[in-house]
Amino acid sequence: MSESWVSRLLASLERGASLQDVARSASFVSVLGKAAAILARTGITPNMMTLMSLVPALLSGVFAAYGALGWATLFLLLSGVFDMLDGPLARSTGTVSRYGALLDSTVDRITDAAPLLGLIVLYATSGWMAVVPAFTLLAAYTVSYVRARCEGLKVQLPPLWMRRGDRMALIAVAMLLSFLSPALTLVGIALTGILSVLAAADALRVARNVIDARGPDTRPDAAP
Repeated sequence: MSESWVSRLLASLERGASLQDVARSASFVSVLGKAAAILARTGITPNMMTLMSLVPALLSGVFAAYGALGWATLFLLLSGVFDMLDGPLARSTGTVSRYGALLDSTVDRITDAAPLLGLIVLYATSGWMAVVPAFTLLAAYTVSYVRARCEGLKVQLPPLWMRRGDRMALIAVAMLLSFLSPALTLVGIALTGILSVLAAADALRVARNVIDARGPDTRPDAAP
């Protein structure tokens, strides 16, 4: 029975369970489209919007380092808003490009790290506590790397879970929990890291199934 329960859970997660699905709903896409149309008239380009998302993310890290986790959360969410708008803005202005996608992914990695680096600095004088956000940072990058490497190897993964939006939301909630108890922030950050590790392992499992189903790859560049 337990195996059946686990199989059903993994199948559900493989189909995709993410807060990012909300951003793909028709009503939310409509709101983003209207906001992008307004921004397009200001002359702001998608790449400018992408770079603008970097500023509040870095501020989030600075405030987190000083223990102002409320402000850190606010700037992290603001960065997320900017990040959600660059894609619709590119489509609205007809300027979708591969370089824009590369820039967006690069900036995403920095914004992912900023609040966690701030928390590492915050807990640096508390010994082992600094290990918790460091572990979560490593785990988050592992999820991103597995998915990116699969793309490079032309291995098509399903949506899966613990995508970037989910991790950012959990980190934001964890920082807000500091108003109830500082210990809850560490618990929330640790939970984000543990879920990220499990998601990376699940992504590897699914990738192996996809590769095995595809059969041996005999191309010269197939080796790592």
